[in-house]
Amino acid sequence: MKLLIAFLLVFFVFSPVAVYASSIDYLGYTLKALGSVIIVVALLFASVWALKKLQINTKKGGRIKILDRTYIDNKHSLIIIEVEEKQFLLSVGNEINLIAQLSENEKNN
Repeated sequence: MKLLIAFLLVFFVFSPVAVYASSIDYLGYTLKALGSVIIVVALLFASVWALKKLQINTKKGGRIKILDRTYIDNKHSLIIIEVEEKQFLLSVGNEINLIAQLSENEKNN
């Protein structure tokens, strides 16, 4: 145990690397690095948010359109779709189930 302590004492105290390293301002470098990481992460989140908001349906003229979606929980949602001028209410989860075909009165509301 004494040999290990002596080795560490010689290595860290009397080593020229340790003497040189003690004169470097690590706080400044740490703050600069931390600031850079925060900026990069913020730009990443802003890019993902912008891409989600600007998501454009590239398939134009398709017969099936999703008109509205309401999430019930992480795995289940209700969707209103339109297929050839007819609207349907679907439940989506482990399975996709037709709940109802919407009539003209329900379409306007």
